[in-house]
Amino acid sequence: MKYSVVKRTEIVRAYLRNEISKQSAAGLLCCSTRTIERQVKAFIVYGPVGLKDNRHSNYHKLSQKQKDAVVSLKKKDRWRSGRNIRDKLNLPVNRKTITNLFRREGLSRENSKRVKAITRFEAIAPNDLWQTDIMGKIDFPKAGAGESFAYFLIY
Repeated sequence: MKYSVVKRTEIVRAYLRNEISKQSAAGLLCCSTRTIERQVKAFIVYGPVGLKDNRHSNYHKLSQKQKDAVVSLKKKDRWRSGRNIRDKLNLPVNRKTITNLFRREGLSRENSKRVKAITRFEAIAPNDLWQTDIMGKIDFPKAGAGESFAYFLIY
């Protein structure tokens, strides 16, 4: 809401005393006449407390000190992601906020050190190299005399 509880209370009381019309009250508070009706009902039931804005949001901004900490950590460890930095600094924002900060600072394409190295596998002939990502024992009943093999994906 744009106006304080005190201002809204004054206007609602003036409307209830028939000093102003519903349309002029709506014009003074920059809202619709339906909002005035709702505020009048809330004022009658709860008093001035009923005009308090009880909406909450998860929209949080970062202070300049927090922004500086994020940028310095990204410059120090370029491999860190927005989520990683948010969790490390315990910030109350979405990871996308941190990523947007990287883009504004020109750090969005910085990822010089990988967390896990990429290992490339090559084989001489087709079908010579098999890989699985299932952890544990796998049975191949037609691969031999009822033998089972254990394959593990190792990074």
